[in-house]
Amino acid sequence: MPLSPSPIPNIAGVILAGGKSSRFGSNKAMATLAGQPMIQGIASTMAALFSEHRLITNQPSIYTFLDWPMSQDIFIEAGPLAGIHAALSAMQTTEIFLVGCDMPFIKPELIRHICTGPNRSIMVPDLNRGMEPLFGRYHINILPALEAALSGGERKLHNFILQQQPTLINEDGLREIDPQLDSFRNINHQHDMPRNRP
Repeated sequence: MPLSPSPIPNIAGVILAGGKSSRFGSNKAMATLAGQPMIQGIASTMAALFSEHRLITNQPSIYTFLDWPMSQDIFIEAGPLAGIHAALSAMQTTEIFLVGCDMPFIKPELIRHICTGPNRSIMVPDLNRGMEPLFGRYHINILPALEAALSGGERKLHNFILQQQPTLINEDGLREIDPQLDSFRNINHQHDMPRNRP
């Protein structure tokens, strides 16, 4: 029996579960997919990749079944920027790899690829349709700038990323590992729920 790959070193795995799911109509993280809450499949994938992991949510009582460490936002009602801030503030590693709770088809091979090599700021995919900031690496180095931005009222994650000299990973490179870009299939509406997993 082949040995399981070792956990990715020096990076913690983080799931953000802070959205209001207004377009979905209910808490999409808890929507049933493949016989379990959608977030549970994501958590299983992340736990196999990272020895340290954490869920960022302002409703921790909903997710106790995951048996994950959890943290809440320090900056309230400030969107994903606040979630990244909470994660970087809580973790013991120098980096986090972040995914959203509505990305059920994340590919471990792609996560490992993105987590290979140096990163001193932010490393995120840049698809032809735009950046995917909720599938990327964030270094503790950005925490002072992030805290300053949030204190100053910044709420737009894309704006903040572009100010940090990020490493952007182009679509061609991503497709070599995830040809259909399934990792970036967000569940935003009820009709986004697949009848069958790919």
